[in-house]
Amino acid sequence: MFGEAIHNINDRLTIVDGSAGPGGELNRGYIVGDEEFAIIDTGKKGTIENYFEQAIHDKGKSTDKVKYIFLTHIHPDNAGGVYRLKRLFPKAQIVLNEKLEETAKNPASVLRSKNFSFTKKEKLYFAIKKDPFDNLSRIEPDILFSDGDKFELGSTKIMTINFDSHCEGHTMYFSTLDKAMFIGDTLNIYPALPHSYLIDQTGSYKEWLKNVEFLQKATIHYLCPSHDQYQEGRHIVPYVEDVLRSFNDYERQIEMAMSEKKYLTAEELAERCNTAQGIIWYGYYQVLAPKLNILAHLNKLIDEKKVQKNEKSKPVTYTWL
Repeated sequence: MFGEAIHNINDRLTIVDGSAGPGGELNRGYIVGDEEFAIIDTGKKGTIENYFEQAIHDKGKSTDKVKYIFLTHIHPDNAGGVYRLKRLFPKAQIVLNEKLEETAKNPASVLRSKNFSFTKKEKLYFAIKKDPFDNLSRIEPDILFSDGDKFELGSTKIMTINFDSHCEGHTMYFSTLDKAMFIGDTLNIYPALPHSYLIDQTGSYKEWLKNVEFLQKATIHYLCPSHDQYQEGRHIVPYVEDVLRSFNDYERQIEMAMSEKKYLTAEELAERCNTAQGIIWYGYYQVLAPKLNILAHLNKLIDEKKVQKNEKSKPVTYTWL
């Protein structure tokens, strides 16, 4: 079982995997280092924590050698395992972007109210189905960093790179020795879909586009997402550009939908565009993702004066100008 979950990219980079979800999304974290180690993202609570411990033992090292647990952001599929990992690796320091200090105090409440803003309909849905944020309780970071801070880790350094793209405080980590970029949820949350990025209500399409442009231009040897297979060398730029193409294709689909009907709600637009492009989200994503992404696109188009928001209409509708 452990062998299937643990994969070495090279002597200093290790993947720790759990079962993939229905959209092809991986439940994944990474280990960086040779003599000292850092964990980057933890997977969901109660899934892959023990695999991290086994991976360290496989390297012939003790758990005391794990120096850091880096979180790219606080969502349940990236930070849910942090509680047990802190017990397994008691000397490891939990490292978090300073922008997420308040979120860390009460993640479930903040995510429901600020990042995802549950509607009455969504609250009813999660009263029946399992609420994805139930497994998140207070996180006690040992270190809060600012964008650009660096951390010494044996033979390498870990650089922090913050774009408020997927969400506020979302941070990528760059290992200087291997030129490995750990990108969290910037790209391809649902690898099986043509439209698999997500921008929550604290994130920004502007920051997301800047983040993508940065990845296109940066010198990266390994690109390591939290929910998809890692990319290496010449495959990195085409991989990034494919997600950007999906973003632009979705925007063109919005224009087509609005040319067919003058006034559409965000929900109607999401349904039309997702149907046209064959986009199917699963689990709690099917409730949250379409709304979040259509609003991110509409905000962009409103800023570009291509779309008008009709706030006086009940419900609120949008019109292509």
